[in-house]
Amino acid sequence: MSQRPLYSVIIPCYRAADTLPRAVKSVLAGAPDALELLLVDDGSPDHTPAVCEALARSDARIRVLHRANGGAGAARNTGLAEAAGDWVLFVDADDELLPGLWEALPPALAAAPGMVLFGLTRQSGPAPCPLAPGLYHRLADVGAALGPLLFESGYLAAPYPKLFSAALLRRHGLRFNEALAVNEDVLFNLDFLYFSQADPAIVCLAGVYYRQNDGQAGSLSRRLRGDLLDAETVTRPALDRLLQKEGVAPAERAALLEKSRVRAALNQYGLLAGQPGRMPLRQRRALFARILADGSARAALRAQLRADPRRLAALPYRLGAALGSPGLLAVYTAAKNRLLARFLH
Repeated sequence: MSQRPLYSVIIPCYRAADTLPRAVKSVLAGAPDALELLLVDDGSPDHTPAVCEALARSDARIRVLHRANGGAGAARNTGLAEAAGDWVLFVDADDELLPGLWEALPPALAAAPGMVLFGLTRQSGPAPCPLAPGLYHRLADVGAALGPLLFESGYLAAPYPKLFSAALLRRHGLRFNEALAVNEDVLFNLDFLYFSQADPAIVCLAGVYYRQNDGQAGSLSRRLRGDLLDAETVTRPALDRLLQKEGVAPAERAALLEKSRVRAALNQYGLLAGQPGRMPLRQRRALFARILADGSARAALRAQLRADPRRLAALPYRLGAALGSPGLLAVYTAAKNRLLARFLH
């Protein structure tokens, strides 16, 4: 590339041979010449490295970076270390940019914000942005949208759909925490908002320009894992620090921190209860015990189970939650999910 790029798009790639060409095509459609697309091969054992190289040969704006496997956060860090653009955009290798983004960005960038936020849609359904289009000088200015941005919608949890000021990323040396296998993107967003303190902090676009293909088997909502509670204990202090810096009232701050804790507990419960996969019974029981020991999480779980229209199917869970019995929940979910795994295979 002869000119300095305005945009650096970073795509971490792992076992993405089938979906990566689609993602790359969506990024380059209508994109300006002043763009670099960094494909970070995260030590993928399939044909992904070869696909990356073939794509790079097809367009001079594409560069391939190969590294040993370290996870999505580490791959994004590799891309950040090489990014030369003024603005950084992360795209997942199984997702897509939607038409119109490149045309919509120049007026927003003229305000020199820290972050540009835009709408997304999901394969599983619509995901409307809780923030009205416009310019927000401080994070506190988003008002009642703050909770939904952080939690229900995921807009300030995922590394997309947004652009980050590269100058602010470089000034503060911001990187993804490679020790976290989940929530590393949440922590990155919180740290960016805490350290950048740009004015305006956020410009929100009116359009929907990102499609998240969350129906893939490897997505968080479709894979059994047991680290959601531990990850939330890392991100919650960062959230508290940000809320204090933004002058959020103590009562509202406490409510948001509780919501963070409770949502992590409910998400962890959902994986334990609904996803097939192997997990030691002792670990499963310990996770249920942590959920039930949190009074707010247990109350939220019981309310969720009471509202479940599948009364008979929910009965064992309701009984375990009512009795405060992590052992009952662990044994039942392990047996049920073992049968589910056999049925699926």
